[in-house]
Amino acid sequence: MIIRKKKIIFFCISFVAILFIGWIVFELTLPDVKGKENLVKRIYFQITGILPIKPAIRLAVPFHRQEHTLSCEIASLLMALKYRGVDVTENQLIQQLPISDSGHRNQDNIWGDPNLGFVGNINGIMPNTGYGVYEQPLYDLALKYRDAKIINNATINDLIHELINGNPVVVWGVSGRGEGISWKTSEGKVINAKMDEHARTLIGYTGISDNPKLIILLDPVYGEIRFSAEKFLTNWTVLDNRALVIY
Repeated sequence: MIIRKKKIIFFCISFVAILFIGWIVFELTLPDVKGKENLVKRIYFQITGILPIKPAIRLAVPFHRQEHTLSCEIASLLMALKYRGVDVTENQLIQQLPISDSGHRNQDNIWGDPNLGFVGNINGIMPNTGYGVYEQPLYDLALKYRDAKIINNATINDLIHELINGNPVVVWGVSGRGEGISWKTSEGKVINAKMDEHARTLIGYTGISDNPKLIILLDPVYGEIRFSAEKFLTNWTVLDNRALVIY
């Protein structure tokens, strides 16, 4: 009888332990709320001595609304620089930004190269009087204030790695349907661009590092927005996974 009671007690303890461990594992998959550690994680750490991977990051990047019709890239860079403690204005950055072609797309479909500088008028309208700028000119501008890095052929894991290390990232995508447009430079280079080209500042994610659920961005028009990882990848890939890290 005593042996049977011991078996029952052992079974009950084992069952409760399994439920408790299962509950902990489930809770560890949930994102933190505003960066606060979950109570279960603290219990888990005390019992196992293993610190779980932080399942959510949101950098405290200050929001800045773009001041010109097409200044999203400059505004996104500005937010990252302000996070790094740089005191600069949008117009100060614009004055230092390389310009590829300040005019409009002419009747021969000749225009500038966004890989070399801003194309069109920063207060213009796509697709004829203004477009934007890509990562290389923005990188050159960023270096006047902070260290920076262009990630070539970037992956979402590259972005998450930078966020974990506390680094905001300027990323390119579209704010609309992203229909294709094209023109030639005066040198004959074909520029395949996208309508509604738009830059944002990547500031965080929810989920776990190797399987993010939501990607958190500061949009210089709409403020903080969140995309599912799948939606973000679709939007980001439209403009070839461009990424500029600010250190």
